[in-house]
Amino acid sequence: MRFNIFQVDWITVDIIIITLLILLLIGVKVLKEAYRWRFFFSNASTIRRIDRHPDINTHFSMISIKKCTLTKSSVSQQENLTKPPIIIIRRFRKLMLLKALTEAFCSFGYSVINVQLKTMTNTGTNRMTSEVEEEVKQTFPSIVKFYNQDADIVNQHYNIIDFKKRLLPYNLLLKDLDCRSLILINPRLDSYNLELFSTLLDDSNKDTQLITIFSEKLNPFFTNKKIKKILLDNETLKNSKITTIQKAKSTFKYYETILLSVIIRYIKN
Repeated sequence: MRFNIFQVDWITVDIIIITLLILLLIGVKVLKEAYRWRFFFSNASTIRRIDRHPDINTHFSMISIKKCTLTKSSVSQQENLTKPPIIIIRRFRKLMLLKALTEAFCSFGYSVINVQLKTMTNTGTNRMTSEVEEEVKQTFPSIVKFYNQDADIVNQHYNIIDFKKRLLPYNLLLKDLDCRSLILINPRLDSYNLELFSTLLDDSNKDTQLITIFSEKLNPFFTNKKIKKILLDNETLKNSKITTIQKAKSTFKYYETILLSVIIRYIKN
């Protein structure tokens, strides 16, 4: 039996081929996104310590720490004690960006403490809000003491980088002499956060640097006219340290090195 090429449904064949090519392109895109990050630290001298239930939870009622992870370099023991550690407050979902930043900070000689914490920020009374504010002030010195309880492994001074969208009441913490810098990354400036943010700007002093870093595509100056007017009318804001990373998305994809350089510059200064 001879094969009759004219009896083949070439339209169906073309549709199948096009569909397979589209699936192939989608698969390549997914693989590119999934394996863009390393799933392990490339620096063999980097050591990690994970504490699921730190003892400091027993001292607080408004704040709960789910997990603390201390990461540092085993070959930079002296720098671990001389350089203030970097405490990263992270969201509960996993962000590969934070893993990359953690390894980079360790390469610069900083100890890094990743903290997952939950706090009752949706409070209805000033008394409850003040309790959260007081506990926030105590939380981070307590974390440092927790790691130094057996032997001094980190400096008592510290830097904080907050990746959470919802701001914590840091007003009292800004007056803590051990807190060298407070860096907010893409805080969501809704009505709740905006009030806190304005208060933080007013309470910031020369001892603690309050720095805010926005990715351009989330910057409220470009997206929300009401917030833009409020911020531009704030006299304190005009002298505050706000950095916008041009063209960056909220994930800082492909702009991780720029974000790292901005953070390191502020911390070193």
